[in-house]
Amino acid sequence: MKPLLSICCTTFNHEKFLEKTLEGFLAQQTNFSFEIVIHDDASTDRTVEIIQEYAKKDSRIVPILQTENQYSQNIKIWPNYLFPKAQGKYIALCEGDDYWTDPLKLQKQVDFLEANPDYVISWTNYQIFNGKSYTSNNFNHQEANTTIDYDNLFSPYCTLTLTTVFKKEALNLELLKSLKHSKDNSLYVLVLQNGKGVFMDFESAVYRVHEGGVYSLQSNFFKNYSSYINLKEVTDVAPESKSKNVNKVLKSLEDASATEVLKLKYTGEKLSEVQVDFIATYLKSADFKTKFKYYKKLFKYKFLK
Repeated sequence: MKPLLSICCTTFNHEKFLEKTLEGFLAQQTNFSFEIVIHDDASTDRTVEIIQEYAKKDSRIVPILQTENQYSQNIKIWPNYLFPKAQGKYIALCEGDDYWTDPLKLQKQVDFLEANPDYVISWTNYQIFNGKSYTSNNFNHQEANTTIDYDNLFSPYCTLTLTTVFKKEALNLELLKSLKHSKDNSLYVLVLQNGKGVFMDFESAVYRVHEGGVYSLQSNFFKNYSSYINLKEVTDVAPESKSKNVNKVLKSLEDASATEVLKLKYTGEKLSEVQVDFIATYLKSADFKTKFKYYKKLFKYKFLK
C-alpha cells in the first residue's frame, strides 16, 4: 500500500545534525503511513553512513545516494530525484540540518488539507537556532489558520521549507523542471496555481543557521538576487501570480540587490560579472524615481568612503 505522505529530505555533509533530523521524522505520530525519501548529494563526511544505519532499522527510509555532487552541476534535486520518487499524496519537506519538534506536525497539517480540499499547501511557525540560542517568530497573524495566496505570499516571509506540506498533484512537475533558477519560492508559486495555502500558527520545527549552511550564511547580495531572479522567472511562467503584492516583493528584492552592489563597490570589493550585469540592467530599466534613489545612495556611500 502506498504511503499517504512522503517526507523529502536533502542532505550534504550533515553528519553533525542528521540524527536529530531523522529522529524528528520517526517521532511523528500519525494515523496514516508515511515514507522518508532522503537524497544525499555525495557527502564527504559520515552522512551516508548515518542514512544507511537508519535505513537498516526502518524500512520507511528510502535512500537516494549520489556518487557525484549534483548541486555543483546545477541539477535540481527536488524535481529530478525526490519528487518523482515520492509515492505519497502529500509531500513534506525538510533539509538534513533542520529538525521537527512537534510529533503531531504532520497529522495537524494533513488533517487540515484533507478537511479543506480547496487548500493545497500548508506551513507552520518555527524557531531559529544559531548554535547558541533559539529565537521565536511573531508574524502577527490574527488567526490560528491564515490563508496564503498571491495577495499576501511572502508578506511576511513565513513559508520556510522545513515546515512545508503540499499536495503532490497540485505541482506541475515538468514546469518546475524547466526553470533554471528554481528553489522553494518557485514551488510555492506553482502549487498556488491550483489552490490556496494556509499558515498554521504553531511551532513545529527548528531552522538552523550555521557555517555549513548552503543558504543561511550566504552574502546579502546572493540572498536578495537569487530570490529576485527565482521569483521573476516563475512569475513569468505563471502570470496569474503577478498580484500587486508579488510585484511589490519583486521590486523590493531588486532594489535590495542594487543596494548590496553599491555597498560592495564602495567598500573596495571587486564586483562579479553577475553583479555588473545586474546593476547595468537595473539602471537601464529603472524609472526616474528609482534612479534618483540609487544615485543618492551612490553619493552617500562615496562620501562615507
